[in-house]
Amino acid sequence: MPVSRAEAQLREEALLPGAGFEELVRAEQQQLLRIAWRFTQDPEEAQDLVQAALADAYERRNSLKDPALGAAWLRRILVHRAINHHRRRRVWRTIEHWLRPSTDALPALADAELDRARQLEQVRAVVRDLPARQAAAFTLRYLEGLSIDEVADALGIGRGTVRVHLYRALATVKERLGWKEKADEV
Repeated sequence: MPVSRAEAQLREEALLPGAGFEELVRAEQQQLLRIAWRFTQDPEEAQDLVQAALADAYERRNSLKDPALGAAWLRRILVHRAINHHRRRRVWRTIEHWLRPSTDALPALADAELDRARQLEQVRAVVRDLPARQAAAFTLRYLEGLSIDEVADALGIGRGTVRVHLYRALATVKERLGWKEKADEV
């Protein structure tokens, strides 16, 4: 049975009260951009990633059953997009050095700032090399400050699985950076 345009709009409004999908996007856009930036480390790539995730979300907006979970639903879509993006970037990085020379130059910074910048870049490099799910869990938990429950919801996995990913990611980061503490606190 065909659904009239007005009925379809009413259904959409029932799923997302108020201004609907647009209002949800406006409310969550800054957090989505911040999460995307944590994955990409590039503002334009982050915007592209968020835009693609929002396009996916718009196409699937009728699958949202509980409007109260709209923010978590958007984060989950974004994280899945980011994981796929991370995987593609890893493949590209394995062949990139053959195609173009590295021209990384650090701006002139004070010693303390330079040390911090180097440490952050080292952590980012290790996180970029982690398996996609570990990188996602690490980014959401430690760089975005989400709780384990929020990370589990964003990734669509259980709390225990999140803790395993975090444990393994932290162990890898600590090992590769030469940190001596054990990776037993998640």
